[in-house]
Amino acid sequence: MKRDLTVIIAEDSEFDRLKLEAYAGQLGLKVVSSVGSGEWLVEDALQYQPDLVFLDIGLNGTDGLTAYRTILEKGLSPYLIMVSGTNDPTLILAGVAMNCIDFVTKPITFMRLQEAVGKAKVFLEKDLHFSKAVPGKIIQVKSNYRNVFINENKLIYAQKLKGEHKTVIYVEGEKQTGIETTASISEIFSQCSESIYSPNQSNLINVNYIKKVFPSDRLFGTYIIQLDYRDIEIDLTRRKRKEFEILYSKISKAN
Repeated sequence: MKRDLTVIIAEDSEFDRLKLEAYAGQLGLKVVSSVGSGEWLVEDALQYQPDLVFLDIGLNGTDGLTAYRTILEKGLSPYLIMVSGTNDPTLILAGVAMNCIDFVTKPITFMRLQEAVGKAKVFLEKDLHFSKAVPGKIIQVKSNYRNVFINENKLIYAQKLKGEHKTVIYVEGEKQTGIETTASISEIFSQCSESIYSPNQSNLINVNYIKKVFPSDRLFGTYIIQLDYRDIEIDLTRRKRKEFEILYSKISKAN
């Protein structure tokens, strides 16, 4: 790995929490948070966006699986290593359905945790190889009167609906009709890093999803940006062309 992997430890037992912290350090992991409750796990996961979560099911307050499910719903997907004293197959299967790499039973041993982390590193190395962007910011919008959280890495493009004060955000892995929100293009854009670009007043695009750029045959001096996603074509205005070329070149070199 070219960087230290980050981990949040979620364990209500202080003894086991300290043991996991020590083992994580020995395994070269960076512990960004160590918590005993499900609520704190969700809060810190959104803040630190870890690669891994060491998760005990029986957390204080919200249980571990519910808390982790909430993290997934908010657009993050850290790999999960479950650490628990239970052998309940229902709980194990629930974890397997949610990015769980391994299930470590208590009492925790270094060798067993090392084996689980080794499995996670295999998956994470593949993710880093195929990933087109660094860990992204979390975008928050309102949709159907509730808060929706989107990892900007998964945002493909957004489009303002003509004649309406609404925007549709198209997200990797989500429904093809997109996520409809009352947030404006500028409100969404203000929450993003430079990998999200506004080629015109009505659209945002994730630069990492660009398939190709070519001259428009409709209007001299303008260009068309074609995305990998369904070959969607979006106009790049003439006044944005130079700015776009600089940004696209910068991000392409970084990748």
